[in-house]
Amino acid sequence: MNKEKILKAMLNFPLWLILPAAFTGGMLYAAALPPLNWSFAVFIALIPLIFTAIVKNWKIRLLAGWLWGLGWSFFAYNFLREIHPAVPWMLSPIISLWPAIYTLLLGFLARKILSDRSFDHNCQLNVPVHEALLFLFGAAALFTILEWTRYYLFVWNDLSVTMWRLPALMQIARITGRYGVSFLITSVNGAIFAFLFLRKKRWLPGAVMLIFPVIALIYGIYRMNSTDEFKEKVTWKCALVQANLPQQRVATPKTVIYAINSYYNLSQTVMVNDPQTVIWPECAIPIALRSASDGGDYYRRAVAALNTQMLIGTLDFGKNPGEITNSALLVSADGEYTGKYDKFHRVPYGEYVPFRAFLPESWIKAFDMGRDLTAGKKLEPLKISDQIRAGTAVCYEGVFSYVTTGFAANHANVLVAVSNDVWYPKSSEPEQHLANAVMRCVETGLPMVRCGNNGGSGVVTSRGVFTQYIGSKAERPELLREKAAGIVVVELEKNPEKTPAVRFENWFVYLLILLIMAEAGWSLRKKN
Repeated sequence: MNKEKILKAMLNFPLWLILPAAFTGGMLYAAALPPLNWSFAVFIALIPLIFTAIVKNWKIRLLAGWLWGLGWSFFAYNFLREIHPAVPWMLSPIISLWPAIYTLLLGFLARKILSDRSFDHNCQLNVPVHEALLFLFGAAALFTILEWTRYYLFVWNDLSVTMWRLPALMQIARITGRYGVSFLITSVNGAIFAFLFLRKKRWLPGAVMLIFPVIALIYGIYRMNSTDEFKEKVTWKCALVQANLPQQRVATPKTVIYAINSYYNLSQTVMVNDPQTVIWPECAIPIALRSASDGGDYYRRAVAALNTQMLIGTLDFGKNPGEITNSALLVSADGEYTGKYDKFHRVPYGEYVPFRAFLPESWIKAFDMGRDLTAGKKLEPLKISDQIRAGTAVCYEGVFSYVTTGFAANHANVLVAVSNDVWYPKSSEPEQHLANAVMRCVETGLPMVRCGNNGGSGVVTSRGVFTQYIGSKAERPELLREKAAGIVVVELEKNPEKTPAVRFENWFVYLLILLIMAEAGWSLRKKN
């Protein structure tokens, strides 16, 4: 390329600025997540991606989308360095392929819809209003759909999570699921793009793009100012125990006894309050409750000595020889095992190694826990009593909508999350975990009791608000990492009505897919 062409490219605003702008947009998305929680930053974070779609050079669009993804994913998932320093560097380039695909597809849609993709000297796009509306709707819907496609790869920190401290903007998820919140955010980005970069009647497409967010906000304000009306109210009094024990990859007799004593002694401090159920978090005791070892026997005697119903996150055994499960066990005051839920959605490289046979041994050793846990088969709630059915998510799987809506579909009337985020002692991961979980309550219309080994122990209301925390009083109680035990009292509906998000899971995404297909079909026919 000669000097004249280089100078011309530099003077072309969309080309010389779009790459750093894209990376900055991704960083704004990351900043809207914990620990910064700059929630409103996400309302402008996608504008560089929408802008990129107008650029005619597909290579620049691809690179800009990928850089946007890097700006988001590297900072949002930087907590994974506590597992291994290489993990964020390995994961980010892969996750960044999604926004790169987005800019490619949106560029194709822009080429078919917009009659003129050239910016004037004021960086304004001169297109008819109906073309601008179709393009902006496509931009909002397409990003939401692509978020859905990465659901089973790594759904952590999707767009909806950025609203966790703005509960009025989350309430639409009761009807649409999490992706309605994502569409709300992408629509606001589209509206702001219209106000900034459209030349003709920019207020009209901008206003139309704000219709859904405004309706969602009005509904959210109504929900936040209303109270649950119980037809048959049930009260559940729980003791949550959080011992804040350190990471234990390999259990020794000494660490096992220390962990059991820690949880037993803390539990004793709240027994005077006569809880219905004492809850211990995921695998805080580093052996199985039903282990045949001496430590297992001591574990069972400690549980029996408390003489109350207990819900314990623990390793357990499958039906077949050699199978190990990450489970939630319900134990009666008499020591009977009255319920068991096996973790349905396992953590890749933490609880099993995908493609183990094809990976280098050095990689496997870096992450392997020495066993592949067996996945559960059913999303069955645990029967706490005749009136209380607890959909019990084990740690990471609580961020997956299909798990909690599955519990609700199977007649759970409360959610429970037992977690152990001790693998991340210094980063924002525990706060991100909580932020990713609150949407599950809004979607299902059910409150959640959370019990963690090192933070986030308390109650999340059916509106997605964290409350009734245990431990010291603080400005941000969800961030407390200390030894604590306390009582929470949850009011439930005996037989709650299933929300639209439970009854028609992903219906909103399917609607967006149909509308995008119709739009693409119309644009192709128009060009032909």
